[in-house]
Amino acid sequence: MANTKSWREVRGQRTLNEDLVEIYKSLMDAEVQLAELGARRGLSPEQIAEALSVSRPNVSRIEQEDDVYLSTLTRYVAALGGHIEVQAVFPDETVTLHRTNHSADGDAAD
Repeated sequence: MANTKSWREVRGQRTLNEDLVEIYKSLMDAEVQLAELGARRGLSPEQIAEALSVSRPNVSRIEQEDDVYLSTLTRYVAALGGHIEVQAVFPDETVTLHRTNHSADGDAAD
């Protein structure tokens, strides 16, 4: 049994960076959340594409992108009828870094 290893030894030889795995998991969760958000809002991918003035494949690309520009995400959420708020959260305070608001004509404003 010279070639066998205990679970503790195998666990100690992890090849994946757990932080990187967590980042990818959160990105995958965000991708699913965007698609589900559109469905919950009653919008088809085609309707979202029309609201964004992009093609249907571009909507899929946005939903699957690992690193979406804040401006792209802001437009996507605005197409669903919402707005974006970005906050930096610390143990002793929360600071709003970016917020979009809808004007009366429906356009997003910074």
